Amino acid sequence: MIIDAHCHMFTPKLVRNVASKTQMVAELCLDTENAYRRLSAHSLEAAAALHNVDACILLPTAYAQRVKDENNFFMRFTNGSNRIKTLATLHPSMTDMEPEIHRIFSLGIRGFKLSSFTQRFDLESPETIKMLRAVERAGLIFGWKPVVVFDTFVAADIYFGANPMYLTTPKKLAQIVDRHKGLRIIAAHMGGLTADFQDIVSSLKPCENLYLDTSNAAHTLREEEFISLLRIHGPDHILFGTDWPWFHYRGEIPLIRSLLFKAGWTKKHVDMVFGANASDVFGL
Repeated sequence: MIIDAHCHMFTPKLVRNVASKTQMVAELCLDTENAYRRLSAHSLEAAAALHNVDACILLPTAYAQRVKDENNFFMRFTNGSNRIKTLATLHPSMTDMEPEIHRIFSLGIRGFKLSSFTQRFDLESPETIKMLRAVERAGLIFGWKPVVVFDTFVAADIYFGANPMYLTTPKKLAQIVDRHKGLRIIAAHMGGLTADFQDIVSSLKPCENLYLDTSNAAHTLREEEFISLLRIHGPDHILFGTDWPWFHYRGEIPLIRSLLFKAGWTKKHVDMVFGANASDVFGL
């Protein structure tokens, strides 16, 4: 079983905007040229089928006033697909938050994606804490531990002009992991995309409710750093993710598999990272 825990469905406009930031593209090793060909459900379905990927998890985000529309769009987008699944999104400033959380959970979607730098909110604000606690309470009602995926691009202030207060840093994320034990927290990009490696290690300690996904990180961390994070957090807390459409299965699957084996992990451990962990976390 292979589950891609980190996929996006972008617009051509967004890809053009990213492609124009040539220094960032080089630093993150993004395949912007081929990303234009990967912006449809058909392209993702076809690539997943070709490489035996059983499920692809989409991660939407939106401003407060667009949350419900975005959630509805992604649910319609994935309706009828056996392979493409979606999480939902939230925003601490949205109205009718708790009814939206309950609506999403009643549809069997077990969690949310948050990108604080693009959604423009502070992880340490009282409103954000209130939102995450509402998700925890809903999880108790529905009988599962909800998932919240956090984007961790710490250079977004440099490349996108984001307010530094809105960055999801390893330190801020560690506080959320500690404060919200009723959530399963997924730190995208192995905990901090372009973050200082020692900052990731010192801030994000292994924890029962913390998971890291592999998306992009094998291209921005040194090999020994990536393997070190694998060993620190263990095979039951790592999820395979590609960051589609920036990366493709033909390269990511063998790359991540080779790093898992270099970490000394067994085939059973590799199977956990590629599918079993995500199946449990997302309730697939």
